[in-house]
Amino acid sequence: MSSLMYVTPFLPFMIRSFGINEEDVGRYSGLILSSFMLGQFISNYIWGLISEKCGIKPVLLIGLLSSFIFTIIFGFSSNIIWAIITRLLHGLFSGNLGVTKTYLYLITDKSNQVKAFAMYPVGMCIGAIFSPAIGGLLETPSKYWDNIGENHIFDIYPYLLPSIVISILPLFGFIICYFNIEEVYKKEEENSEIEIIPFKQIFNKNVIITSILYFNIRLSLMGSDNLFPLLLATSKNYKGLNFNSTSIGIIFMISAIFLMLFSIIVIPKIKTKYSTYNLFLTVQIFNPFTLFMISLLSDMNKLTNIVLYIFSCLFFILKGSTATISIILINLMINNSAEKKYLGRINGFSQSLAALGSIIGPLLSGLIYSWSISNNQKFPFDIHFAFIIFSLASVTNIFICLLLEKNKFN
Repeated sequence: MSSLMYVTPFLPFMIRSFGINEEDVGRYSGLILSSFMLGQFISNYIWGLISEKCGIKPVLLIGLLSSFIFTIIFGFSSNIIWAIITRLLHGLFSGNLGVTKTYLYLITDKSNQVKAFAMYPVGMCIGAIFSPAIGGLLETPSKYWDNIGENHIFDIYPYLLPSIVISILPLFGFIICYFNIEEVYKKEEENSEIEIIPFKQIFNKNVIITSILYFNIRLSLMGSDNLFPLLLATSKNYKGLNFNSTSIGIIFMISAIFLMLFSIIVIPKIKTKYSTYNLFLTVQIFNPFTLFMISLLSDMNKLTNIVLYIFSCLFFILKGSTATISIILINLMINNSAEKKYLGRINGFSQSLAALGSIIGPLLSGLIYSWSISNNQKFPFDIHFAFIIFSLASVTNIFICLLLEKNKFN
């Protein structure tokens, strides 16, 4: 996740450095973010099958090592084609997300599942929010250090330094995984051959519906995550906030601290009072409001920067809180819908659908955002329009939830 999201604060500025107009930045931003998820969409189910046959640990090691390599390679991007191809290859070789959830589920039981899966978004906070802070603070280091001249590698490739720093995280994870992670599948089953089972036996009604919900959550989440830094970086002529990458990075970092504490302390306590289904349904009611709320920053862009920093953090924390609960609960619901021995395939399938949502989300948000800031239309077709679309997409989760066999989820 760190290698995926560290680019978000500087991506608009990187794309402009490729000679692309501001009106088209959103379109290309979505394309770069989606290229990683296209690789994930193609390969996740395959990695799930491999994890069942060869074990979870090898898949984790390959994913972490590839993240280390391709993150550094991305730092050498000097044109849009290089950036897109690098991210696509990165996604193809990263089977970590689905396999990690399978591993978590296999080493826990109902007494500690929520606590274990609450740690998952903590990792996501580190990866998805702290890493953008690092990306925003370290890009173009020549702005801060006078000894970095025109011929210095960090001046020629201004996004290489944050790429190198971020690449240390998957490398560190690779070392920890190699020496400390024990294989789970081989302990549970001596026979590692993949059974040929009828589709309906593995992918029952709840598996399909929860996977569709996961697709829609990730579509709304990744779409809005692309919109947030775009809105912050857009000039005030287009009703944006005109923040630089450093300011955006700081906003991400402050928000991350609150979201980590929320995941560790608040979510497990909430879960003890409500069933998984009821809590999930309740959060889906609030999700559309927290998504649309971010667009209101554009109406505040004449306020002082310190006030805008505060509201940016507040709105992002609210959106992040509902998204975090949604991600934790939907993954529990997916795993609770299936037999343990098929979890590799099921998490691979659900993660592929989530990746598809993560492809469509940034692409759609980038296209709509670029259109909305250049069409000179009034509300709702102005800068708010993209946020409205993703809020409406999030509303559909409420109705999809009603199709589930809710008695299966405690």
